[in-house]
Amino acid sequence: MLDKTRSTIAKELLLNTTKTTSEIGYELGFKDTSNFNRAFKKWTGVSPGQFRK
Repeated sequence: MLDKTRSTIAKELLLNTTKTTSEIGYELGFKDTSNFNRAFKKWTGVSPGQFRK
């Protein structure tokens, strides 16, 4: 359930803000960007940067 919530919030922040992936990852409770990137790719199949494009 936590991953689902984090995934939803991450997608919204990537699409609707100019925050960096580091800032978004930190806000979602990840200690470093690589952990956030890895989790995001697991959730969506693409990196945060690819998703934002």
